[in-house]
Amino acid sequence: MTNWTIEPWLPPTDPDLARLAMEVADRLDVAELRGWPEHRKGGIGFWVLPPFLSWHGERDGEHHLVLLQPREVGALVPGARMEPLPNRWIVTLDFESLARPLAHHPAWGGAVASIHAVSLKPQGEGEGVEVLVRTLGTDAPDLIRAVLDQVSGVKLWSFAD
Repeated sequence: MTNWTIEPWLPPTDPDLARLAMEVADRLDVAELRGWPEHRKGGIGFWVLPPFLSWHGERDGEHHLVLLQPREVGALVPGARMEPLPNRWIVTLDFESLARPLAHHPAWGGAVASIHAVSLKPQGEGEGVEVLVRTLGTDAPDLIRAVLDQVSGVKLWSFAD
């Protein structure tokens, strides 16, 4: 098996993510859409959260998109809000509505990508960071570790079940 090719991913403005969400929902017979991703400040906006940082990973023709909250990785994003993230945002997130259209984005050349939303919770001093992941598609913990190594100086990751 080959290594991952990973790079930051800025969603192209075309197609519009709301339109894509509706088209995918129709194609998959989703009865109701309560939310969808949007282009926001060069990233992927959703709900009350600041825009996600997104990383594309590809290996053996499979596409994956890893979504991170900038504040949790220590990134400063101009114009991002200063309020703390909602408590347990990853648990309360309408993940299907966020991930479904991104998984079917035309950037993947007709393939369906796996989508991973990642939340980081620092543990005690010297104990590393707990990683909470929600996935639509195929799990890829080795990709998520590689992305986290790219964006953070932390080297001790503890993946929650």
